[in-house]
Amino acid sequence: MKRLLVALLLVASLGIAAPAHAETNGGTRIMPLGDSITDGFNVPGGYRINLWQSLAGSGQQVDFVGGQFNGPGDLGDHDHEGHPGWRIDEIAANVSGWVAGTAPRTVLLHIGTNDIIQNFDLAGAPGRLSGLIDRITAAAPGADVFVASITPLADPGREVHVNEYNATIPGIVAGKGSRVHFVDMHAALSVADLADGVHPNRGGYDRMAAVWAAALGAGLTSLRVTTPGFTDRYLRHQNGLAVTSPVISQLDRDDATFRVVPGLAAAGCSSFESRNFPGYFLRHQNGRVRISLNDGSALLRADATWCASSAAGGVRLAAYNFPGSFLRHINSEVWLATPGGPNAWDNPASFVPDTTWALESPWSP
Repeated sequence: MKRLLVALLLVASLGIAAPAHAETNGGTRIMPLGDSITDGFNVPGGYRINLWQSLAGSGQQVDFVGGQFNGPGDLGDHDHEGHPGWRIDEIAANVSGWVAGTAPRTVLLHIGTNDIIQNFDLAGAPGRLSGLIDRITAAAPGADVFVASITPLADPGREVHVNEYNATIPGIVAGKGSRVHFVDMHAALSVADLADGVHPNRGGYDRMAAVWAAALGAGLTSLRVTTPGFTDRYLRHQNGLAVTSPVISQLDRDDATFRVVPGLAAAGCSSFESRNFPGYFLRHQNGRVRISLNDGSALLRADATWCASSAAGGVRLAAYNFPGSFLRHINSEVWLATPGGPNAWDNPASFVPDTTWALESPWSP
């Protein structure tokens, strides 16, 4: 990915136009969705430029998806679903097909500005947004949908309506389930960040990119081995079982990324949900650690709850229902290990480093 970024920067410096066709690189599919601000009016590519560079620079491989295409050469993936001038209802009328056709894992939604500029049934805008979110989640039930408050408008009268509309968004999002997230984009920009009173300038788009990047990383982590000589290995699932391995392919990246959520069985502890198999959680079963679908049972909730304690270089994760036993890697496998226990995976040699995990930025956003 870093080589790709260097190549694209070289292309930009030579003034060579970006290819005018859809790009697919096998990374995590992200759909930027909205109006001209997503398209990048005034700055072709808009926030997508710095967002892509930020994710690529941190080693995350992403694939922007959508039927629209624009931006400069230093934007590594030009696909998006930004439609200048479109309102919420117009996006909603088409979104099911767009989402079904591209199967995004993540949707970045910034919409509503044109409803206000066109003074289009402002009282109904929150309801239209709610319906739009429902269409997205119905078409991609496993996707994470990030719903942003809209950016400021320089006209004071219109800005009143912006604030009224934005105030409704957190409540709408709260009723849509754990995969729909609110992003406060309005607070990140001011009128000084606008090029024409409506659309951000380059600095404003870069601020938007930073907010999106922070939202994508929130709650996600990858667990790195800290045992000397093995620190290039990460915990991942493979054929349902937890293992450790270097991260090389996109599949490795996806398998090594987990969403950290409040413990399914206990407050103050955590559970780790597979990023690419939503609803599957890291749990122990007969000593072996694996991912299993949350069937709602008390046993699953207990087995999938881990209580962290700090350790040199990271954290140790004790099983909620076996407090003296810890998540441990040994011979590339991952087990629930008890110091001094009777099993091979309880071996006291290097027990503390083998049960210490560094929580790092996610491999897959």
